[in-house]
Order: sequence, then C-alpha cells, then structure tokens
Amino acid sequence: MPLIELSKVSKAYLINKNEKKYVLKDITLSFPETGLISVLGKSGCGKSTLLNLIGGLDKSSEGTVYYKGDNIAKYKNKQQVAFRKSEISYIFQHYHLLENQTALYNIMLPCLLNGDSFKVAKEKVLSLINKFSIKEELLDKKCSKLSGGEKERIAIMRAFISKTNVILADEPTGALDKDNALLVMESLKEASKTSLVIMVTHNEELAKRYSDRIIHMKDGRVVQDEKIKLINGKHHQIDKERKSNPNWYSKIIARNFTKRFKRNIFSILAVTIGATASMLIFGFTNGAHDSIMNSAERQFDYGVASISKENKIVSDESPITLIQTLRANEEEIDTLSNEYDFLHYCYSYDSLVTPALDTYINDKEINNLTYTPVYSFCDSSINKSLLIKGKLPMIDTLNMVVINQTAYDYLKKEIKSDPLNTYIRLKDGASFTYYTDDIEKPYITDYFVYDRLVEIVGVVKELSFLNTPKIYYSYKALDKYMEETLLNNLSEYLGETSWKDRIMLASDNEYISNYSHRVFLKNSGDVYQLKEMKKHLKEGYSLNSNALTVEETLFSLVDAASVGMEIFLAIALVGTAMIIGIVSFASYAEDIKDSAILLCIGATREDISSLYVFENCLIGLIGLALSFIIALVSQNPLNHLIERFTSLINIIDIPFNSFHGRAFLFPLLIVMSALLICILATYLPISFSKKISLKEELNAND
Repeated sequence: MPLIELSKVSKAYLINKNEKKYVLKDITLSFPETGLISVLGKSGCGKSTLLNLIGGLDKSSEGTVYYKGDNIAKYKNKQQVAFRKSEISYIFQHYHLLENQTALYNIMLPCLLNGDSFKVAKEKVLSLINKFSIKEELLDKKCSKLSGGEKERIAIMRAFISKTNVILADEPTGALDKDNALLVMESLKEASKTSLVIMVTHNEELAKRYSDRIIHMKDGRVVQDEKIKLINGKHHQIDKERKSNPNWYSKIIARNFTKRFKRNIFSILAVTIGATASMLIFGFTNGAHDSIMNSAERQFDYGVASISKENKIVSDESPITLIQTLRANEEEIDTLSNEYDFLHYCYSYDSLVTPALDTYINDKEINNLTYTPVYSFCDSSINKSLLIKGKLPMIDTLNMVVINQTAYDYLKKEIKSDPLNTYIRLKDGASFTYYTDDIEKPYITDYFVYDRLVEIVGVVKELSFLNTPKIYYSYKALDKYMEETLLNNLSEYLGETSWKDRIMLASDNEYISNYSHRVFLKNSGDVYQLKEMKKHLKEGYSLNSNALTVEETLFSLVDAASVGMEIFLAIALVGTAMIIGIVSFASYAEDIKDSAILLCIGATREDISSLYVFENCLIGLIGLALSFIIALVSQNPLNHLIERFTSLINIIDIPFNSFHGRAFLFPLLIVMSALLICILATYLPISFSKKISLKEELNAND
C-alpha cells in the first residue's frame, strides 16, 4: 500500500455562480514511504496546489487524498494535529517563519510542540547548524532581519528537526546560491532515505540530478510521471498525539504583546477609561443624594419664595379641574405669619420690576441676566459666607447689586473685562390702569418706569448646577422705593398714591398683584423650616421657590440615575466586550499567517486560542488595575473640581470597601466580569479562522 495516494483529485475555484476554474484536474498519483520525488512545471500549472492538498492545507473539490489508507479530509481535530505534528513537515516557498521571533525559536518550535524542553530543543538545533552552514550567532537574530537565503535555510532546518515521515518542499532552493542549493539538495537526498520528500521546483537540472522520480505537470494535469528509480519501503501508523511543552507559547505571547504595544496601550486605555468612567459614575449615584442634601442650601436666594392661593374650579360638565391662582388677602397673610413666623411677608412687585429687565453696560445690551431679590444685604436673611469677591452693600440700596459667579463669568466674557465695580443700567417699564366708578373718568392709566444705574460690588459663589446668571438686589430697598414713588395721574384723582399703595389697592386677581406675596427667611439657617412649610402647607396654598425647585430637580436626576445605573453598567460591560472582541479580531487578522504556521507544525486550535485569551485577559487586567488606581486617586480631586463648579460636596463615593454590606464585593464583581468578557470575546476570531483553509490563512497577509 502506498504511503500517500491521490484518487481522481481536482481543485476548482468559483469565478462566478455558473463558472469554475480548475487549478488541478483529475490527478491520480501514489507515493511510497521514502524517496525524493520532484514535481516540475511552469508557474500556475498547479504544483503548489498539489502540495497543499497532500499536506492537508487545502481541501480538494473532487476526489480523495489518502495517507496510510485514511482519507485525510475526514480526519478529526486530534488526528489533524497529530498528522501535522508528527507525520508531515513543510518547507514553504515563502518560508512562513514567525518574523518577530528569533531563528533559534523558529527552528525549535516543532520540538517544543512535540514535548521537548527548551534545552533539548536547542541541542537538536545546534546539531543541525553545521550541516546547513549556519553560524551560531545568526540564531539569535529575528527572522525579519535575515536575508532570503538565510530564511530559506531556517525554514528547511525547521522541517528537518522533527524528522517526520513526509517532507513537502515548495521551491526549497529558490532563494539560495549554487553552493547552498547543492547543500540543501544533499540534505533532502539524505532525508529521503528514511522519509518521503516531495519537492516542487523549477530547477530541472537539480531535479534530474537528485530525484528518484519526476512528475511533470501542465495546466493542472500530470502529463508525465518519470520514475527514475524504483522505491520500496514500509509505513507505520500515525503516531499517537504527544503532549506539547506547556511553555512553548510564552515567547510568542510576550512577543505579540510587545509587537502590538501601541494597539495594546490603546486597548488598555480604552478598558481603563471605560472601567474608570463606570466606577466614577457609579460612585456619583452612590454619593450624590447625601451630597445634594449638604450642598443645595448653598444658594444665595435659598430663603426666597412666593406664596399664593389656589382656587380649584370644578365643573360637572367637564372632567378637567382648573386651578385659579390668587393673592392671599391681608387676613390670610396675618394667619400665615402667625403660624410661620420665621418669614418676612411682602407685597410682590414682579409685575412692575420683572426678573427679565433690560440690561446695558456702556450702551451695550446684555441679555440672559435675571434680576433676583434677597430680603436684605445687612441682616441674617442671607448666607454671607458665599461672598467670594468684592463686598456686600453696607446699607440696603438699589444702587448697589451683587452677582453670582455664573453672571460674573458671563459678563466678563461679554465685556472682556472684570465686571466687579462696573456700572450697569437696568430698565423696565409698563402701563397700568385703575378703573373707577366715575362715569366721566372710568379709568386712569399711569406708566411705571424703572431706570437705574447700579454698581456691581460683590460676587457670590453658589450651587451652579441648573443656575442662571443672576443680579441680586435688596427687596427691602425696592419696597422703600415703591413706597416713595408716586403715580402722577392716580394721585390727582385719589390723592397722594404710591406704587406700593397701588398694589395694596389691587384686587387679588389683578395682574399688578402678581397673584402672590413675596416671602423671605428671616434667618438663612432656617432653610429646613422652609422645606417643612412647603411639605405641610395647608390645602389651598402653594409655595414656590426657584432654589427648592433646583434641589428637587437634582434629587429627581439622582433618583433616575440610580434606577438606570444597572442598565448603564450592563452597557459598559457590553462596550468592554466589544473593545476586547475588536482587539481579538484585529490581533487574529494581523497574526493569521503566524497562527497558520503554528498549526502547520503541530499546534492545536486550543493552543492558538490560549495565545489570544491570555493576551486579552492581560489587557483587561492591566486596564482594570489602572482603572482602580485612577478611580481611587482621582475621586477626591474630582470631588473638589465638581465642588468648584457646582458647589456639590463629595458627590462621588465609590464603594470599594463595602457594597451591599459585603467587603470588596464591588471590585471583585468587576474583575470577574472583565475576565469572563475577555474569555468569551476572544473565541470569536478563532471561530472565524475555522471557516477558511490553512492555505488561505498562510497567504492572508502576502
């Protein structure tokens, strides 16, 4: 029985759906156990394809290739590995060396895969070098630094060192000079005494000089099979699988990691950034509630609110309930002031002096500023510790104002200079009509004009989240101004009447009343009482405060973030998996040729998987280690930074030490999840590699 037999073997490639191109057509050949057999023919006649089919690097389209009587196309995975590891070796036309490894390691690999130690494998290499005229110092060079002839000899030594039953040589002398070509041919001839050597070559002279048999090919067919010498021999069963040296891939892992250093650094950074961001955001939701409780009170107008009556209008003919907003009458205000005596109760002048005044600096109109009252700059109704620049007015006057940090930054950008101690002009105006019972004069109209040049004397630092540029003024001074400013036309009719009088005379549903009263905390430290008042205010009244609304909004955002955090964490894990998967695919695409070389000399698919699993787990662990360090180191600085811009104190609290009552549970869950993601994501490119032949993998990057 022949050692190798091809029965009616053809190889075709699809050109389109209906047309095939045959590279080999109806090849029937047999090969004995020993001897040197050459395959001759012009380029493109199918010589290399024939070698690929014999070596199992490619599959035939038709026919069968037998090795020791077994169809190699039906080999299971373990049989394929044993076939490549122990039975057959390759000398490729393009060498197919691991370019980033040393010549010594390339030659040693078949020995390591067969279970030899590094020491034994190196001794076998040193015993061969004289035979191929290779100097020992060349062995320490990377293959990428070798000449074509040196690579050729390294590839031949790799094929010889494991002493397999079959050597497949594709143009083994193509890159060699005459002397080295003869040296190689002598070695192949020597090997053919105990093994079968099948050589593809263009060198007809060397083929005739050394071959026992020459097969001539043309256009994918055998046109002549010239047996120069009869060959006899015996063949044996395929050796049982031998265990590899478990350390053979350590050098490849180390080299791959350094070879892809920039990409791996990028991948590590991506994992680090993703994991760090996840931890910090989780820390944000974990600590934000307490932070808001401690920080939201740092608003200059925190003790400012308005109070109104709400009258529900229910109709039997409609399911809709209407809410009518009214100003409380004097008796009702007296009742409230007795019950909630920690507040100043004032008439609202917002219909006269609106929050959106026209603002000018040097005749330049400045938009987006809000004119906001505090009760007084001179008493305990404000938190004076919020002042960071300038001063607070020593007396309550409308000629001096204080702005918040947001307004300070906005104005500085607009006027391109420091707005502190700058004068700004504030303008507002409206007409209001007073209706009489006099038939001759049924109504009287007066015009309110507010036009003041005021100085910015101070800047306060407050909670900036959801904050707007604000100009703070004294409501006590405004109240006095309204009391002193007369309505000319109405005064002629009723007698001396001020704008404050006009608002007092207004009905509770008249626009000029603003349908509300202004209330101010007497002591800024009593903010908790204002919150309690809003919670327990009796039905029919409503208390509105911009500062409390900001606080409630912050709490709502944090509650929403807390509910959504598990979803965010899952998305973060999916993102990490995608990063690892992309890195795995890119690494495999880059190394597909090296992986195929390793498979050709006896590595298993599991071995190849181990390379990428270890590399990507290493990337994941390094990224996580860095993220833990960065999160720990950056937590306090970020808290200080956030406090600087929002006044929220210690908003990030990552539960490193305890999570759900268990010590170090949070970091442990992150590490376990990352390793699982790395392992699962790594197998994607390996699964893809099984879909194409070894021949295609070997040529992938050529």
